[in-house]
Amino acid sequence: MLLCFVNIIHAQEVDPSLNPSVTCRAFGLCEPCPHDALHEPFCHPFGNRQLMHCSNTTTTPPTTIPTDHPHPTSTPSTALGETPAWQPCGRIPTQERADFYEFVACNLFFAAVAIGVSLVRSRRIEAHQARRLAVRIGLVRGGG
Repeated sequence: MLLCFVNIIHAQEVDPSLNPSVTCRAFGLCEPCPHDALHEPFCHPFGNRQLMHCSNTTTTPPTTIPTDHPHPTSTPSTALGETPAWQPCGRIPTQERADFYEFVACNLFFAAVAIGVSLVRSRRIEAHQARRLAVRIGLVRGGG
């Protein structure tokens, strides 16, 4: 667990603008930052991050083993020597679309409630005024 934490801290320290011998490439899609990482610089300005794989370009590429070698092995993966890092990324269109539809749905709900309250209130006021008029012109006899 501690080793994973140290790797994450080291991955956050890789800044290709400060070290031109480091090449980074995007790996994966933009994803929302977890709540405990929202204060990190790679989560600003939109709260999203994207995984990157950074590699040192000053190291020499590994030598390949000839195919007629008695014990051939697979060539090393390009993932060897890469350091994971995070970069900030823009807004996530699917999340923004979902947020927009949620906003529209909430507005429609509030509008429907407001219209319903207005209709009930206007009908009650109209009925109250009709009763007052009926009492005033003597259509309704008072009990008592």
